[in-house]
Amino acid sequence: MALLKYQQNEYGSWVAVSPIVALQQLIARERKLLEQRELFLKESLSSFSAILKRYALRSADESEDLWLGEEIVGLPSVRRRLEELASQAQKEVISFSPSAFNPAATRAASRPLDLAGLHRGVRMRTIHCEQLAMEEAALDFAWELVEAGAEIRLVPELPMRFIVVDGEVAVIPRLPGKDSEGALVVRHASILTALTALFEAYWQTARPLSHANPDTRDCTPVEQSVLRLLATGAKDDAIARALGTSVRTVRRVIAELSERTEAASRFALGMYAAKRGWI
Repeated sequence: MALLKYQQNEYGSWVAVSPIVALQQLIARERKLLEQRELFLKESLSSFSAILKRYALRSADESEDLWLGEEIVGLPSVRRRLEELASQAQKEVISFSPSAFNPAATRAASRPLDLAGLHRGVRMRTIHCEQLAMEEAALDFAWELVEAGAEIRLVPELPMRFIVVDGEVAVIPRLPGKDSEGALVVRHASILTALTALFEAYWQTARPLSHANPDTRDCTPVEQSVLRLLATGAKDDAIARALGTSVRTVRRVIAELSERTEAASRFALGMYAAKRGWI
């Protein structure tokens, strides 16, 4: 704040300036700087938005094979791209989520993105394999998301991993069955329609992961998974493979359930479980 100014008079010296006048001058100067800064930010935002849109969408004229997808190699690059897409989600994110290549790292990367999306009001629907019930850390994370508003369901098996954001863009594995080898980001309407239809078909028959049903109080998530697979007619070894556990564990779970419910056979156990709402 300039409280002195040089004044040309007979003395040719510095004179005091009123503090009120000096403050008004300072405010006027700062207001002008703010206006210039605001204009700069608006221009920067406009330029950034144009660049981002071009980066995300690209032009169909750039390549005849663009509809095949944007190819991403390596997990770090895939996670960066997923972070970008997740931050742009506005309506709904749907996904198939089989067991990950590195479950702990995958949870650490997705947790802040998932919670941020849910807090923004984005609907999140995810289908996991029944194996989730056998992994304590994965199950805890799933419950955390459910309590934050996510919808999670379980099925015996999933054909692949994918995620669809707002019905406009999907991320699928670059190589089938090799999630760690990279991904494709696709926006072709036919592919998106097919993935969404596949998801909805699985969603209709999947088992909800929810505390809402009081009849499941006496049945743990692991037991529910075993019973659900047992109800499909799967043998013990097939159930063990689906859950990522041993045949001995599966048989122990069935034996404990049979003893607790006093079921004389597996058929009787299935009838009891269905009556109680366990499956």
